[in-house]
Amino acid sequence: MKPLILLFALVFTGCDTVEKFFLEEELLQRPPSQKCGECHQKIYSQWEKSRHSVAWISEGFVRSSKSRTKSKCLSCHAPLEVLPEEKPQLREKLQEEGVNCFSCHYREDTNSIHGPYKVFSPPHYSTYDPDYISSRICSGCHQKTYSQWKQTDSKKNCQDCHMPSKKDWLVQKFPFGYFHSRKKLHSHTFPAGKLKNKDIKISLQKQDDVIVLKITNTGVPHNVPTAEQGNPKLYIQLTALEQGKEIFKDSVMLTHKNGLQFNKQKEVYFFLPDTNVERFKVEFYRKLPYQTEREKLFTVYLPN
Repeated sequence: MKPLILLFALVFTGCDTVEKFFLEEELLQRPPSQKCGECHQKIYSQWEKSRHSVAWISEGFVRSSKSRTKSKCLSCHAPLEVLPEEKPQLREKLQEEGVNCFSCHYREDTNSIHGPYKVFSPPHYSTYDPDYISSRICSGCHQKTYSQWKQTDSKKNCQDCHMPSKKDWLVQKFPFGYFHSRKKLHSHTFPAGKLKNKDIKISLQKQDDVIVLKITNTGVPHNVPTAEQGNPKLYIQLTALEQGKEIFKDSVMLTHKNGLQFNKQKEVYFFLPDTNVERFKVEFYRKLPYQTEREKLFTVYLPN
């Protein structure tokens, strides 16, 4: 019955009248993100769990920015407007919300909410913006990673890995949920992708008392690790096995300065005591800036 009433209103009064009736001016004045959550409940719930939502208040950021005194670091942790290939300005209000809804979606020049779909959304003016389905929207803050990605000529964009999607309703509040069909709802948790076994090619070569691991990143279209903010780390641990027993173990740490570049082979060296070991276990771990312990990614045995 309710959808019929809406349909009747649209047919006999027109979209402009409905839009004016439901328009909430507050939404065009950068209110707290919770206001967006009244309609976009699922997206808001995801954002609350994301690193974007704590970008300004996280302990790591406060520490590395020396209690927010490093001015060059601040604007990407509480941006006013995120624009393609431009470093944003620092937002003066609601900084505790970090990278919030209006950082990414509100544009002052159009006085509207920008996104990847052409939708009729009466509570606010909406603008279809193709940048939201390209990596360009991420480039203003993630400049170095974006530059690495561009050099790969990959058909994957940032959203493919860091905003995975599934079909769902964009709006959960009546009556606005009836104004459009289900669409791809991109995750606003912005997960940090994990390097997987299938993303690399690896081989081992023995040279006297030196073991050389030859590793090529074939699956992740940027350096691993990337994003020098917070200094994420990748650990490669080599274990020598003899009759199933571990007789030697060593590890190497990679950072954004010496990580795995896309489609470029990297050689990692280990010095092995005098032994005739022929079987090795290679384990990959990571430690993101906000993690307190290493996280295991996968294990490879060589020779296969």
